[in-house]
Amino acid sequence: AMSATQYTIGAYEIFVIDDHIGDPRDPAEVFPKVSEKRWARHADYALEPDGTWVAQWRGHLIRRVDGVGDNILVDTGMGPGPYDYGPSTGALLTNLSNIKPATESYFGGGAQMTPDLVDHVVTTHCHGDHIGWNTTLDREGDRVPTFQSATYHVAQADWDHYSQEANSNPQFDDQVRPLDTMGNLHLVTGDYELADGITILPTNGHTPGHQCVMVQSEGEVGVLTGDLFHNLAQIVEQDWCPVFDWRTDLSTASRRWILWRAMAEQWVVFSGHFPTGKSIGRIERGQNNRPEWRPV
Repeated sequence: AMSATQYTIGAYEIFVIDDHIGDPRDPAEVFPKVSEKRWARHADYALEPDGTWVAQWRGHLIRRVDGVGDNILVDTGMGPGPYDYGPSTGALLTNLSNIKPATESYFGGGAQMTPDLVDHVVTTHCHGDHIGWNTTLDREGDRVPTFQSATYHVAQADWDHYSQEANSNPQFDDQVRPLDTMGNLHLVTGDYELADGITILPTNGHTPGHQCVMVQSEGEVGVLTGDLFHNLAQIVEQDWCPVFDWRTDLSTASRRWILWRAMAEQWVVFSGHFPTGKSIGRIERGQNNRPEWRPV
């Protein structure tokens, strides 16, 4: 199944859990300051043959290879829908259930990963396409947490921003705000160690509280980057900012900081929106020290 793409970082395995593929979009709508001439340098690998851009939505599951410890879900995709871009409903929960147990005893004797086996949900940021499955409607039509046993980790700065009436939106009001009264919300400030070797890192700019998740184990490092970048061209063009960035000065600084460290220290990078099959990679030094994305 498409969902079962995975990569091992030391004692941890990280699964790509696709939610859905979006409809083709004009890159000029998303990156209005980037000319067609500048896009032309990257079109062969960063755009479709017809010049459109197709984004993908996904989450990631982190768990220990030996089956001990917590199941950590990072981002929950666009959710059940319906929505403007792509199919009528997301496949995150279906693809989550396709993940097989690490050991026979892993899922309490069950044969598959189910939502109630998720211990932590980390929200990289509070945009609708990263929180879509946080809650679901029960039979009475009330909002309940989709992952009933999980603690949801949301940045305090995002919570403060989107809780203000001027910045509120229906997705936040449905998928994040109710978690507060459900008693399973943890607001994160600064660096936060979630489990042994797993740290939430502030990388503000895309939103006021955007955060990445770093996995360090047995000398290897992986980083789940949320929306630090959306398109493959941004690995080289690190100052290209999509219209979704809250503050482009901060998002560019965060993007550069993570990308250059990832290149210097050979981190494995797990992207939020790169195409399936190319979404996990390393950043290599190419010609003239220019960074290049190498899928793993």
